[in-house]
Amino acid sequence: MSFMKLDDCKSIAEVIERNTSVKAEEFVLLSEKEPFIKNLKETVELILNNKGKPFHIVGDYDTDGICATAIMEAGLRRVGIHASTRLPKRFSEGYGLSKKIIDEIDSGVIITVDNGIAAHDAIKAAKEKGLIVIVTDHHLAPENENGVQIFPPADIIVDPAVENESEFHAYCGAAVAYRIVKELAPAFDMTSLMILASIATVADVMPLVGANRKLVIDGLKAVNSGKGVTGLRVLLQKIKLTSHITEDDYGFKLGPIFNASGRLFDAGAEKTLDLLKACPTESKIPWMADELIRNNEQRKKVFSESMVIAEKLIDRKAIRQRKPIVIYHPEWGEGIIGLIAGEYCERYKLPTVVFTRTHDGKLKGSARSTTEVHLKNALDCIQDKMIGYGGHAGAAGLSIEPEMFESFKAAFTESCGKLKSIPKDFFYDLELDIDKIQKICDELEKFAPFGEGNPKIRFLVKGITIEKYREIRDNTGFLGEGKGMTIVGFDLAKKYAKLGYPKEIDCVGSLKESWFNGKKSYKLEIMDLDASF
Repeated sequence: MSFMKLDDCKSIAEVIERNTSVKAEEFVLLSEKEPFIKNLKETVELILNNKGKPFHIVGDYDTDGICATAIMEAGLRRVGIHASTRLPKRFSEGYGLSKKIIDEIDSGVIITVDNGIAAHDAIKAAKEKGLIVIVTDHHLAPENENGVQIFPPADIIVDPAVENESEFHAYCGAAVAYRIVKELAPAFDMTSLMILASIATVADVMPLVGANRKLVIDGLKAVNSGKGVTGLRVLLQKIKLTSHITEDDYGFKLGPIFNASGRLFDAGAEKTLDLLKACPTESKIPWMADELIRNNEQRKKVFSESMVIAEKLIDRKAIRQRKPIVIYHPEWGEGIIGLIAGEYCERYKLPTVVFTRTHDGKLKGSARSTTEVHLKNALDCIQDKMIGYGGHAGAAGLSIEPEMFESFKAAFTESCGKLKSIPKDFFYDLELDIDKIQKICDELEKFAPFGEGNPKIRFLVKGITIEKYREIRDNTGFLGEGKGMTIVGFDLAKKYAKLGYPKEIDCVGSLKESWFNGKKSYKLEIMDLDASF
């Protein structure tokens, strides 16, 4: 194994400029002016003009949809509107606003959050009942055979992703809801709702640039100062996350807990929503937080068992040939298939679709993709193979008839086109000088948070000594200590063992400050390693 430098970048600032296509000095500037969103003010006017009518918020069962629902409900309450909230049941109803939900509503105003842009039939049914429909979303609209976007017959639509006039197109659903309630109730403190929008931004893997970057920075600053809705603060205390909270904590700790109940139970997402909506004096809040944590532990167990099955279904030859991964098992939970797809997409850098069988005999799929393949565009090309689908560049949901599985697999493979091979040499951005580690961490902090759209900088570290070693994550990963830092290789225990447990290694990984019990240390999360010679 040899590690290769990606290009001639000599500093962190130069890597940031290459990764984001923005000058470093401009990237760090955080504009206080929020970007224009089409129909934002008009939506607020429509809400206020119908204040006396019943309001119904329809969200989604993932972190973004749950946070968006909590934000919108709180915002309406602050202007004297008491709205009902409704999250679709994951297994029996599926994603988004449906005719079934419309049948439950007799009058008033429907506000969708994190969904609605593709709910043409449901919104048509709502309008036939005389309902006012406000769509707030961030997904792409479906297109006709000529590539023209098809919009639902709502009274008004707020979706920056489909409007050229909007100045920023990468908000998540919760961030769109947050911008609306800020406009709706400007006299109120929005800090707690801003924190929820920042969590959703990271959990929904939105690009951490521009307005999103500022939102997450402000959210982290606020949550680290002890602010946030009571349910969130109790949950953070339960998982011992009360200071030095980072974007990684949002994505890898809070997001999974928020999602877990909805992955396991038909109406499980309501449990998370109830916690975020809970009155500060609600005595059951600690119990509610404990339940979410227990459900996440159960989710981990179910996922681990599902991966054992998935490993037997994977076509290793197809992976070597750089073909998309498409697998199916009838007993996988509908809430787990997205996790399986995400795991294989990340592991092999290949578009991945994972199917399970639903109660009505159809195959439901969850898809994830790399930057190499725009997922929705790939699915647009094979609409005739599916019953329905929706999503964006990196993630999508779909359904097919069981007999179409092999046909879909072939068509999807063709639609993705020829995929690049993974280079044998592992690329890095810069070499890490351990003697200057604090200075480097300070420099990284200027450009944080890192994530989608602003990837972590990959450092080459030569000759680092592994002084202590133990295996983690069911013995798939390892944790070592060396030269004043913790070294974590989440899926590298087998490779480290194969190398003979060398005392000194060369490795490529990302660097960050880590805090435990008020003490600072440095953590290197490595992506690959080799024995040092």
